[in-house]
Amino acid sequence: MGPSGVLIAIARRVALSALTLLLLATFVFVATEVLPGDALDVSLSAEELSMIPPERLAAMKHELGLDRPAPERFGAFVLGALQGDFGRTLVSKAPVSGLVAYPMRNSLILAATVLALAIPVAIAIGTAAAWWRDRTPDAVLSTAAIVGYSIPEFVIGTALVMVFAVWWPLFPATVTANTRDPALVLLAAAPLPAATVLIGSVAYLARLLRVGMIDALASDAVERLRLTGVPEWRVVFLHALPSAVIPSLTAIALYAAALVSGIVVVELVFAYPGLGQELVRAVTRREVHVIQAIALMSAGLVVALNLAADLAILALDPRTRPA
Repeated sequence: MGPSGVLIAIARRVALSALTLLLLATFVFVATEVLPGDALDVSLSAEELSMIPPERLAAMKHELGLDRPAPERFGAFVLGALQGDFGRTLVSKAPVSGLVAYPMRNSLILAATVLALAIPVAIAIGTAAAWWRDRTPDAVLSTAAIVGYSIPEFVIGTALVMVFAVWWPLFPATVTANTRDPALVLLAAAPLPAATVLIGSVAYLARLLRVGMIDALASDAVERLRLTGVPEWRVVFLHALPSAVIPSLTAIALYAAALVSGIVVVELVFAYPGLGQELVRAVTRREVHVIQAIALMSAGLVVALNLAADLAILALDPRTRPA
């Protein structure tokens, strides 16, 4: 395929990602619209609401933009999101972008640290399990991976707290760092939440890579290399491993993106100052703009990483390129 074909393939993937984001923005907006009540209903008690004259209540809703038609609010939401502006909180009038910036950074720091540790460990475990397929090491590693992936993260987190914060008080049970602390300070205060997410991540990725390695080691190309006398370590690490990793890039990218939005429970268990706590506060206060911003940013991260994985596969694997 020539350069023009590559550009067309890239343009198609980018256009599909943009359409996916638009559909996600629509879903996020509709999902937040069906939440019962609004910011005024939550910020004011029933007694306070009963004492406010109807005309004053209508004026307050108008000031907050709660009386605008849904299509108008959706259009403003999409245009603002394209500019990185998610509006202001309904009650305190604080910029939403500034409110979620540090929690998003903190969640990304935790997810990136976990992935940086999980991927090489998972590759080692998956490669070892595939090499010793159907033998004792494979049975031990595969069983451990299944157990680690099957146990809910809040159970793993609770167990780690009991062992390493209660029985052997080596680490704090909750994160004591502040939202705006530097990354190193934040990570130093969060060994248990990182370990909680790491266990499930290694288990999932190891199982994924084991399957890919088994297929790669049984391929005709690998058999031909062995017949030509290529050393086994070169066959495994220079040929079979890349062949196993490339098809898994999309799944790894989706898992990486899901970590950011999927560690809400872990963040709540350990009081980690990430998107999880901010999202719970926003739902409790019916801060629709904050909920929309967090949901759309998380969805955008999934789409962006999926696009990056597609482009990486397109560049690394000629078989995926259209003729």
